[in-house]
Amino acid sequence: MNQTTSANETLQLDTVTDPARPDQQVSFFADWRSAWDHLRDHLLTAPECFAWQLVMPNYLHILNPEDGDARWTYAQQATASQGQTAQPLYELYRTAVSQDTADATLLGWHQDGDRVTVCLGTSGVLVLFGQRVVLTAFLPGHGSEDATRTARQADSAADLPRERGMRSGRNGRRDRETVDREQRLLEQRQAAWSPAERLYHRVFKPSVQFVKRCQHRHRDLYGRLIRGDYALLKDVLPPLSQLKYENWITLRQRCGRTEPTLPASTQASE
Repeated sequence: MNQTTSANETLQLDTVTDPARPDQQVSFFADWRSAWDHLRDHLLTAPECFAWQLVMPNYLHILNPEDGDARWTYAQQATASQGQTAQPLYELYRTAVSQDTADATLLGWHQDGDRVTVCLGTSGVLVLFGQRVVLTAFLPGHGSEDATRTARQADSAADLPRERGMRSGRNGRRDRETVDREQRLLEQRQAAWSPAERLYHRVFKPSVQFVKRCQHRHRDLYGRLIRGDYALLKDVLPPLSQLKYENWITLRQRCGRTEPTLPASTQASE
């Protein structure tokens, strides 16, 4: 049997618009492996996958991100097919990124560095462009730094190497009873949120807060000086006081965005 895999037997790549150069289409990742790695590490790995469900409600037509076994099986099948079986999820991902890069173009939420362009859209998708290629696109604030570091050192073919859960909070010495009570009150309040409110509070706002915390330069664990590409956005994003929920709704309308709605089957079950 011929062991050579043709291009048509792998995940097929598409393009998105570079917001700093609106007339230029760039590849949505350099190759199928890079595209699949991003699908696996961001759209199929908890807790970030739950945020992507808010950005792309049709995610539920492909699989339920709440079902860890389903995500694991999907990852195994996609790895075995060189990403081909993940084509529908890739298309949803590319569409979501394209919509946010269009937002960034209209709102001016993009900035060029010496070698990269970084942008943020109204759904909270942070995108980093290299030379005519997307380097990464993700939802900040939903991953585990330790899990990411470990995954980079592990076998890249592993199914969900970043599946390590939420980043630990900073509860300090507060007693468990107080934390649990506040968590219950928060969940009760969030249960009444509309899909748009969930997208704002759970996805967009954490993304902006992530950018605001970034530094233009910092040192890693080994003392090496690292450029903070994401911090470039601090110069073009409005202050947090101008990005409250009401402001965000106005910006979404300006960008021609319709607010997300859950699939009918999900609405019926709630």
